[in-house]
Amino acid sequence: MNDTTARPMCGPDNAPVDNLSFEGVERRYVNVVVVRLTLVYILLIACMLLIPLVWDVWWPAIVGAGVLAAAYAVNVALARRIYDFKGYALRPADISYRTGIFFTSIVTIPFSKIQQVSIRMNPVSRMFGLCYVDVVNGSQAAMNRLSIPGLTPERAERLKSLLINHADRRNV
Repeated sequence: MNDTTARPMCGPDNAPVDNLSFEGVERRYVNVVVVRLTLVYILLIACMLLIPLVWDVWWPAIVGAGVLAAAYAVNVALARRIYDFKGYALRPADISYRTGIFFTSIVTIPFSKIQQVSIRMNPVSRMFGLCYVDVVNGSQAAMNRLSIPGLTPERAERLKSLLINHADRRNV
C-alpha cells in the first residue's frame, strides 16, 4: 500500500468512519429544504418573467420559466432523499457528520479541537420547530465550522451539552 492510498480514519478506540452508525436528522427537515427551495425558485421564476419588460420578447421568459420549473421539480424530488444521507455519529474522541446524495462527504472533528458549540434557528426552520447545531473548531482552514441541521430543540441542546462536556474534558 503506497502513501497516497486513502485509508479510513480510525484510532485505537475508534471504529473506522466507514463503519459508523449515523443518527439521522428529523424527518421534518425535508419540509425545511422544500420551503427554502420553493422560495428561491419563486424568486428566480419571477426574475425570469421580468425579461419581457426589458426586451419586449416573451418566448425567452416562458422557456426560462419552464426550465426553472423542471429544475425545481427535480430538486424537490432529490430533497425528499436528503433525510437518508444526513446524519451525525459520536465516537469516544470525536464527532462525524455525513452529508451528500451524489458525493458523500464525512467531516470529523476531534473533541479536543472544538472551540465553540451553538444552537441557531432561521425563520424557515423555526416554522417546523427545528434547530441547527454549529460546531466551530480551531482550524484556520475554510472548513472550520460544522453545521448539523434538522434537530429538535431538545436533541440540539443534548448534543450541545455533550459536545461541550467532551471538549472540556479533552482540553483539561
